[in-house]
This record gives sequence, C-alpha cells and structure tokens, in this order.
Amino acid sequence: MPEQIFEYVPAERLKNLLRDYSEALGLPVFILGKNEEVLLCYPEGAKPKRLIKKSVSLVEATICEVAVPGGRKTAEPALDFIWRNLIQIVHMNYEIDSLSGEVARNYDELSILWDLTSKLGAGLDVDRICKVLADEVMEICPSNRISILLVADMPSGPPKPSCIINPDIASEQEPPNKVFFPKISLGEEASAASMTALSADSGLMGHVYNTMKSIVVDDVRKDERFQGFPYPARRLLAVPLSVEGSVIGTIIATDKIDGKDYYSTEIKLISSIATNCAVAIKKALLYDEIQEMLFDTAEAFSLAMEAKDPYTYGHSKRVSELSANIAKAVGMATEKIRRVRLAALLHDIGKLGTPEVILGKVSTLDPEEMDRMREHPYAGARMVENIGRMREVAQWMCHHHEKYDGSGYPSGLKGEEIPLPSRIIALADFYDALTSERPYRKALSRDEAVGIMEESVGTHFDPMVFEHFLRATS
Repeated sequence: MPEQIFEYVPAERLKNLLRDYSEALGLPVFILGKNEEVLLCYPEGAKPKRLIKKSVSLVEATICEVAVPGGRKTAEPALDFIWRNLIQIVHMNYEIDSLSGEVARNYDELSILWDLTSKLGAGLDVDRICKVLADEVMEICPSNRISILLVADMPSGPPKPSCIINPDIASEQEPPNKVFFPKISLGEEASAASMTALSADSGLMGHVYNTMKSIVVDDVRKDERFQGFPYPARRLLAVPLSVEGSVIGTIIATDKIDGKDYYSTEIKLISSIATNCAVAIKKALLYDEIQEMLFDTAEAFSLAMEAKDPYTYGHSKRVSELSANIAKAVGMATEKIRRVRLAALLHDIGKLGTPEVILGKVSTLDPEEMDRMREHPYAGARMVENIGRMREVAQWMCHHHEKYDGSGYPSGLKGEEIPLPSRIIALADFYDALTSERPYRKALSRDEAVGIMEESVGTHFDPMVFEHFLRATS
C-alpha cells in the first residue's frame, strides 16, 4: 500500500518536511497515495491542479508519490530536489529500522544461546543435552514432531526392517554403513519416531549428511528425492549437528503447529543452537567412550583377580550392577552412580596381592590368614588412589567392609561416617556372596538371602540403604 510512507516517516514529521519544502521553494507540495489520493499537503487545503509527480520507492515497491503544481520553470527542479531529499530520508529511516530489528534479533538470539548454555551446564550427559536441544527447537518453532538423531556405524549383521528405514536402497541390497539413530522425539507419535532409524548413505538424511547443510522440504510426499521417508509429514526441516567438518547428528522438525512455513529466521536460530549443542554432544560422546574404556579395563582387572577362584567368577560385575541399581534407588546423580559402579567393579582388586592358598581355603581362616585377607580393601584403594579423579572412588573401595555399628574394617567407621557408596557396596557384596555358589554351600534364593540380611540391619547394614536394596531387587 502507498500509505506505507508513514511507516518510515511519521505523519507529523512528514507534515513538517512539506512545510519546509513549500516555504523554501515557494510552491505547494503534495504527498499522493493510491489512485492519486492526497494524503498530505502544504499549505493545507491547497488544490492539486496540473500536478507533476515522481514515485518514491523502497525495495522496488512504490510507497507514495510526491507532487508539485507544474507550469513554472522551477517546478521540475523543485520536484527533483524534494524527491531526492525525501528518498534519502525514507531510506535512512528504513536502514535504522532494519538495524534496530537486527539488533533486536541478535539480542533475542544471544539470550536464547545464553539460556541454552545455562541449561546445558557443565555435565556430559548425551541424553540430557539432546532433551534440552529438542525442547529449545520446539520453543522456537512449535511443530507436530521434533526429533534428535545421532550418527553411528551400522551394527554388524542384517538391519531390522522395523527399525532401519532406507528409502533409496532396496531391501535385498547392502545395508547402510552409517545410520541416524533416534535419541529423543517430542510431539505426535514420538514413540514411533523414537524407534525409527534412518540411513545416512542416501535419501533425505544422506543429503544432510553429505552436504552438511540445512534443508527445508515443502512437501515430503511429492519430493522424488525423499520417496519412502517414514515420517507422516508434509513440511520438513532438517538441520545438521556438525563438529569439526563432520556431521554427528541432525534435528528434524515436521509440520509447524500453526501450519506455516519454516522461516529463515527460525532456521538461522536453530542452526546457531545446533552448533553449540553439537560441540556439547561431541564432548559427551567422547567422555562416554573414555568411560567405557575405563570400565572395560576395570572389568579386565576384576576378572584377572577372580580367575584365581572359579567360584567368585563374575562376582565383581554383579556387585557393580546391583550397587548401581541401589544408588539409583537412593536418588544419586547419574555421574555419581557411574562412579559407584566403578568402585564396586574394583572393590576386590586388592585380592590380587592375596595368596591363592588363602583365597581358595574352604575351612575357616586362622587369625594370621584373616589379617592378611583384611588387607585387600586398603591394598585395592592404594592401587587406584594415585589416579587423580579416582581418589574418591579409592575411598569408597577402602571402606566397603566397614559395618554400620563400627565393628568392620579397616578403620572401624560407624554409621554415616562410612561413605554412602561404601555402605551400598557392602550390602551388594554380601547379597551376591549369599546368592552365589560356594564350595561349602549352594547358592541361596533371594528370599533366603534377605531373611539372613534382615538380622543384620542396623548392625552390619545401613537401614536406609537396605530399604532401597529391597526395592531395587524386588
């Protein structure tokens, strides 16, 4: 609409300009709108007769016309001066508005990124990072479905047809090498989307994986490039999660709830968020890989120790799993549960220095042999305490034979003086010993073991930990 002139030059300001033009040049000045309607003029009430005019345009669109009466030699130069001056003012105000809008958008983007950084925190939990990312994308452009998928190598063996969707490769052909596995999905049919993996070798995901660029599809059903795409969607936005020149995942949003297109401003903001989250996800994945290597090493050590006694084979791994379940029931944070698992896995590693004749003895140990056996918690702690991040784990290992009433070893700690993880491991250790085969007795059932342990609650075991143990093993 021509009346757009008022969006860039307010009416009161424009009136003052027309007055200045008219008084300086000695002729009436008019601003014309649609169908040459007079929007403003100076002097007020001037008659628009024999006008000569010029269009004032902005971004290739006419926003008004400026006019003066013709017939004088000075009319055309005056009109040209007014037109040029008004064009400059309009364009200057347009630039100011654009810059103001850009500043506002940048501020909004920085605010969102700052908020995102606060939500991500310093943790290295892939699931939590992906959940934060999905929530942020849903906030920016509410959609019927938001999914976060991460790239992984295709597992060996044939893919499961119900889980792996490959739109461009026939089922009898080779399975894909890289696959986008779903990590989290929000919105409609989120559970179905959480079970759907997509090939990174071809189709839509192959395009995103190879180009490392965002893509918007107006109608997935009609786009020949993506025939067979499994999501029941029309409009689709896919934004890659890229780190150091490689794609580690993607964000998929389908069908905005308001039915509109995915705007460039939304895509830009989501891309910025994707960059920040991709770095966090990469760090978390590397951390998980290192943790897995650490646990594999710890398990190898525990198996080496247990190889001395076939009756204890697998004991440390079972104690580790049960300790983690109890720690989860107690309400420990994910990272602490991970370290409890590690401490439990290594709790008997000090027995590597215990003579096999003592470890394998069926009859009761004599006092000297018992003293030697009781050295293993402290010996195990000494083996790992020099690893900086393992010092706390070493303390938990050291005290897993303490008793709640203070009659345990090596330090005779009592009650809550004993670290909570040590109290958990002590209980899990005792339970597994009762429910495992020994040369001198058969394995007890869960109920039989619990019956024996109940007699020692408050003396050997922490009552609170025992309650959580019952829930964890029910």
